[in-house]
Amino acid sequence: VIVLSVAALMWYGLIRQVVLGFPVGNNPASDAVLILFWIIFGIAFPLIMLKWTKLIVEVREDGLYIRFTPFHLHYKKFLYKDIKHYKTINYSPLKRFGGWGFRVNFKGETGYIMSGKQGIELTLKYETVVISTIKPEKFIKGMDAFQNDDL
Repeated sequence: VIVLSVAALMWYGLIRQVVLGFPVGNNPASDAVLILFWIIFGIAFPLIMLKWTKLIVEVREDGLYIRFTPFHLHYKKFLYKDIKHYKTINYSPLKRFGGWGFRVNFKGETGYIMSGKQGIELTLKYETVVISTIKPEKFIKGMDAFQNDDL
């Protein structure tokens, strides 16, 4: 949302001042400066963010670790001891969460969604977390293997 908002603001400024000829603000920047900012923040920044944004999900010995780069600096961990239940799911990101990215819906569920319609659903003590993945069965098998090692 932030990236798209900044890009939209740059596009608005460019169209209003350079194309239509109406200055933006009380002390407008020159057209050259506005065009430079538009190239950087209206085109390059959104494209770079789309390329660098990724969801890293790791199954580890003690739990499931996720990191939504570049927004999370550290991994968020869901320890097995805190997970009551987990399963693979097919869902619509648009219907369930209103889109893609880091989302919280009206039911209080948290979604870490990049693409596709498959994922894993973690039922924790106080919340439900949905994590998108193109191979949910692999994550379930990995989680099952670590859970069985503890028995």
